Amino acid sequence: MKQLLVIAIALTSVNAFATRARMNALANAPHLTDTQSIYGQPTDVFAIGSDFASLESGVATDTVAAPAVAGANAEGMILRSMGDSKVGVALGHQSMGALRGQLLAAPVIKQQNPIELIYGMKNGDMNLAGILVYSNYNDKTPGLAAGTIVKESSTALRLGASSGPWVATLSLGLVNTAQDFAGNKFTGSSDMNFDGNYMLNDIFWFVNLNTSVGKTESAAGVETGKVTNGMNWKLGALHSHKKDANELFYSIALESSDTKTAGTPDTKTTALKLPITIGVEVDAASWLTVRGSVSQSTFIANSKTSAATTTAELAPGANTTTVAVGAGLKFNKLTLDGALLQTAAGAAGQSVNTANLLAQVGATYWF
Repeated sequence: MKQLLVIAIALTSVNAFATRARMNALANAPHLTDTQSIYGQPTDVFAIGSDFASLESGVATDTVAAPAVAGANAEGMILRSMGDSKVGVALGHQSMGALRGQLLAAPVIKQQNPIELIYGMKNGDMNLAGILVYSNYNDKTPGLAAGTIVKESSTALRLGASSGPWVATLSLGLVNTAQDFAGNKFTGSSDMNFDGNYMLNDIFWFVNLNTSVGKTESAAGVETGKVTNGMNWKLGALHSHKKDANELFYSIALESSDTKTAGTPDTKTTALKLPITIGVEVDAASWLTVRGSVSQSTFIANSKTSAATTTAELAPGANTTTVAVGAGLKFNKLTLDGALLQTAAGAAGQSVNTANLLAQVGATYWF
């Protein structure tokens, strides 16, 4: 009985609503269950107690600087109940640009008008859910300059299952291509990601495995570049203290990555990190929630890049401390979340001004 109570608490985070701004302010902690976590963990559609429509602010440009990181785009989702099932549609969510960013020179084309179809069903004590991702783009304008991206296509499938204390999700990248006017082509393959969570007593255990391969070819079909992300993995544990509508959590994880890049010469980069995260979320008033987190790779922050003639090695590496803060406003069935924009790694730091304050904003309406 005690374990079931702990599980129930874990599956209904402090405020049963969230946006991308809230997730970023809390360092994307793996135990959070909300509207944004559905993208990575489809069975979360059953952990949210209400139907909703969510909107995320962002830019609508066709390209981003490499690597193509999700989070700067405009997007939205609607989720409805149909008996014991859940049905939803998401527009604009970027999920397949990172591999392109590892190979293509900036600017890197994003998924164009991506759509995600969401469906979940109950089977006894088990929740099953899946998401189909699709985007397609073709610019047939004559006279485009060589190097201009004229085609983009992506298809992916995410499948999830959960029962009691465990959750498992498998994501497969089925199609990931882009082509420029000169016929140079990018192709992604072997894109696989697995996430698993398990609540044991009061400790939330999480694991992630992912691998992918991408290559570029000339119009003549000659390979011009290739990047292979080996079986990268993360294993960690998180503990959360909740009281009333307030939460303090902390987590530690061990991460390993292995990337090989074909070239002259070929290079191989390996890294081993031990990130520690502390986060807090507090209801400062009935209409106001304040949240924030601090993260750092400490004790272990090693990386090594090997090539034919040179080797770069950091053990441990440079400063990685990152702080994120945000706030949420509650107006009956409407919530509005904002986060302080974080500067790029190595920049001067964060500042509060008209350019950075509430640079990321999301709204959720519950019905």
